[in-house]
Amino acid sequence: MTSSAQKRESPPVTPRTPGAGPAARLDSLTGLRWIAAFAVFLSHVSTLLPLPHTDAVFALGSSGVTFFFVLSGFVLTWTYMASDRIGPFYGRRFARIWPMLAIGVLVPLLLQLPDAPKGQANTLILMALSAGLLYQAWVPSWILGGTSPVTWSLACEAFFYAIFPFAAKYTVRRSLRWLGWAAVALVLVGWGIRVWLWQLYPPQARPSFTGMDGLIFGTYSPIARLWEFLLGMVAAAAVRKGWRSPLGVRSATALLVAGLFALWLLRDETWRLYVAFDALGQVTAPLYALVVVAVAQRDLAGGTSWLRTKPMVALGEWSYAFYLLHFTVLFEISSTVFDRKNIVEFYMMPIGASWSNAGWAVLALFVTVTICAILYRFYERPSELWLRARIGRRTPRVPAPQNQATTTESRPSESSSTPMD
Repeated sequence: MTSSAQKRESPPVTPRTPGAGPAARLDSLTGLRWIAAFAVFLSHVSTLLPLPHTDAVFALGSSGVTFFFVLSGFVLTWTYMASDRIGPFYGRRFARIWPMLAIGVLVPLLLQLPDAPKGQANTLILMALSAGLLYQAWVPSWILGGTSPVTWSLACEAFFYAIFPFAAKYTVRRSLRWLGWAAVALVLVGWGIRVWLWQLYPPQARPSFTGMDGLIFGTYSPIARLWEFLLGMVAAAAVRKGWRSPLGVRSATALLVAGLFALWLLRDETWRLYVAFDALGQVTAPLYALVVVAVAQRDLAGGTSWLRTKPMVALGEWSYAFYLLHFTVLFEISSTVFDRKNIVEFYMMPIGASWSNAGWAVLALFVTVTICAILYRFYERPSELWLRARIGRRTPRVPAPQNQATTTESRPSESSSTPMD
């Protein structure tokens, strides 16, 4: 990328106090949400409707959850205002995630209860309740169980939301040097968690989840994933203070692709193949942070992007519902085709890969997108707006001082946040 192009993508921005300036949308971040949600969809296709020679590539899509956590921290910090009150903030977060979460929990529960083995119906109900009340990720044996395995990430987000008002107030006032070292420390913490788990649960030819509650908790729990959210917070705080990444969108994307390609090349290494969970998040989290910053910088500069087109923005707006429901649609189609009634069967007795599954996967994609578009238009968005008006009203802004009123910095509204935000 030429230096002139880089300057267009990264204009100088006047540092300002928290809450000053307009909260403009960065629609490219909304478009990115769809790409991440689709990547997660592909990762589940590799389990429920596997295609030949795609498993190692599609499995990388599970890092889309890491992207969501990083983006969530970035967007919430970007939109943070000094006048924000804790109660309305929690109200806005509830309005954003819970109406659709209720559907994402209730629908698969109703679909699976009739086929539940005798005596397990009550357990399924309790698991669904834990997901709906956002504490599922604190119970190791329930994190991957229940009627919809993807809901564990919402429990993580709920924890992130709980601490955000306190962390944001501190983070946005740190110096750029402090934020830089904090980013390095957070990445090291992420690697430390993974190395520690590798020591506790050494690689083995047949990784088993039996008796591995510590490993599951240490990988899927809010505590284990907090560093990814905080990394997004630190990145946003640095940009708010006027820092600009030297990487443009193309450079940051190329670096991400290189990282994913390296992981694919190393797919048969012991630390990837013979562990229950590899270091996918540890590799991709800092790369995703660089991409988010680069894309935000381009939008701030007014640059054009296919991510900001109406179809991509619409898909991004539907992506939260898509994330919650795609596994249910995939499972219902696959269980019908292969006559399997339990999610665990797909993991314990993998289906043989076949190109004939491609048609079913495309059908699942079409059905899920259609359902989510309808839900967003007639249920998700109206419910959010109704709840925000009652429990999430923001305190009117205090007029910015004259010397800050002309700042060129813009921030995305909270509606530009992640599928779990």
